[in-house]
Amino acid sequence: MCGRFTLTAENAEWIAEQLGVPVAQLFEESWKPRWNIAPMQEHWIVRSRTAERRELVRATWGLVNSWDRDRSGAARQINARSETLEERPAYRDAFRATRCIIPADGFYEWTGKRDARRPFWFHRDDDSLLMFAGLYVEARLAGETETITTFTIVTTDATGPVGQIHDRMPAILEDDQAVDEWLYSSQPTDRLRALIHPVPEDSLVVRAVSRRVNSVAVDAPACLIEAESETQVALL
Repeated sequence: MCGRFTLTAENAEWIAEQLGVPVAQLFEESWKPRWNIAPMQEHWIVRSRTAERRELVRATWGLVNSWDRDRSGAARQINARSETLEERPAYRDAFRATRCIIPADGFYEWTGKRDARRPFWFHRDDDSLLMFAGLYVEARLAGETETITTFTIVTTDATGPVGQIHDRMPAILEDDQAVDEWLYSSQPTDRLRALIHPVPEDSLVVRAVSRRVNSVAVDAPACLIEAESETQVALL
């Protein structure tokens, strides 16, 4: 599963280059790093505008379909299991037609009891971007005057250090070719399924971080402060 994630890079030009989108799209929205992105909040998604061009748009995390009465079910649809994308009505159409990429540079998982949860941040050791496979939907709900765009993160089996905490993790596309294939609107479903697989066990590293991240109200660099030594050994 993925319940919180980060995109902490401050250089908008570098972000745009990595995503293959015009940097103006970031500057128009006054780019800000994020250290604690939570469900029901807005974030960036990348979608295909044409066969050769990607587009960066804002969307809310938690999928809402056109038949939903309201947004109340969105929190239950922040993740979509890769194994059932073609079966679940909530995800089936989006899997076929409206796939996206969710850019990140890390994600959190927790151990411990609810009142004493210990957070861990999973990321690449070179702090490069993670391209989460995602689905998005544009819908206008009854009683609302504007169309809303929402997304969900596809998940797969957890490997490496993530697997020591949780059995699921975000589906990470391995390179730019995989991103292009995922975004290609006419991609056969068997090829899409082949793109979603656990990452190599050594592809991510883990850091025990501050419990500040436990609160969705805290979104600051302090979230990634390395935790005390007793938390560090929790995965050993």
